[in-house]
Amino acid sequence: MLHASFDPVPAGDDIRLGGIASTTLPTFPSDVPVPPEARHLDRLDPNADELTENSLSTPAPQPSGACVLNNNEALQFTLLLLNDGARFLENCPSYTTTFTKQERINGDLSEDQIIDMKVRHEPYFSVYMKWRNGDRGRQVLFSEEYEDRQMVVKLGGFKGRLLPALKLDPNGDRAMSESRYPVTEAGILGMLRQIQKHRSDDVRHGHGVTCRRLPNQEFDQRDCYCFEFIYDSAKQSPIYRRSIILIDTRYHIPLMARNYTWAVDADGLSGEELDERTLIESYSFSAVNFGSELLAKDFSRDNPRYRM
Repeated sequence: MLHASFDPVPAGDDIRLGGIASTTLPTFPSDVPVPPEARHLDRLDPNADELTENSLSTPAPQPSGACVLNNNEALQFTLLLLNDGARFLENCPSYTTTFTKQERINGDLSEDQIIDMKVRHEPYFSVYMKWRNGDRGRQVLFSEEYEDRQMVVKLGGFKGRLLPALKLDPNGDRAMSESRYPVTEAGILGMLRQIQKHRSDDVRHGHGVTCRRLPNQEFDQRDCYCFEFIYDSAKQSPIYRRSIILIDTRYHIPLMARNYTWAVDADGLSGEELDERTLIESYSFSAVNFGSELLAKDFSRDNPRYRM
C-alpha cells in the first residue's frame, strides 16, 4: 500500500503542555524512614539488597540515620499516599499531560505509545487523546456529557483523511483490542484507582506480598517515592508478579507504574531476563499541568480542529 501525507502536521488540535503548577499541598515529612541507599530502579533482583544497572532515574538524597519500613508499614504508607492523591485529583477540575504506555495484549508487547492527553473531571468526566507516534495523529475523544456514552476515534495519517470518525462502545471488543483498560478509566486518577484497589487488597489479605520502600527517584524532574511489590505466587495475584510504582512526593499521585506478570517457564532466567519476558504494563505521566483551563469545546465532537 502506498502511504502519502500532505499536511505538515496531523489533523487535530495540538496540546500545549506546561510544567506542574505551584499549588501547595500537604506532604509527608522528608525524614520518613527509607531502606539502605540503592543506586538504580529499572531492573531489580528480588533477592538482592541493591538495584542493578539501567536505572530509570537517579535516586534523590536520603536522610541519614533512617531505619527500614517493615512490610506492613510500607503497604500502609503507600495506601495513605494514594488516598491523599485521590482526594487531590477528585478536586482537580482539569489538567493536561503526556501519557506514555506499553502493554501486552494477547501475548504481544506493543511499542511505546506517546499520547498528548487532556482530562476534565467536572462537570462531566471527559478525555481527549492524540498520538504522537505509531498511528501519528490518531485522536480519541470521550465525554460523559454525551448520552450515547460512545468513544469517538479518528485514525491518523492517510486513513484518517479517507475514513470518517468511528463511534465505539468503550468496553466493546473493538475498543478493547488495543488497550488493557477502557477510555472511561483514562488519566492519572484512573491509574491511581487501579493501584489503590490492589494495595487495599494487599493490606486486607495481610500476607502473600512483599512491599519495599526504595530510595526516592527523580521522574520528569519530580521527586518521587518509590515502592516495589513482589507477590509470593499466582494464587495471591493471578496477574501481577512484581510491580514498581513512583508516587510524586508533592501531590501524592502516581506518575509511573510498571507491572510484570508470571512466566510459564522461568527456570534458568536471570532477574533481568525474567522482567523482559514478563512486562505486561508500563504507564507514565509527564509534563503534568494542573493549571490548564480546559473548556467544554476541548471535549466537543464538533470542535473543528479535531475534524471528527
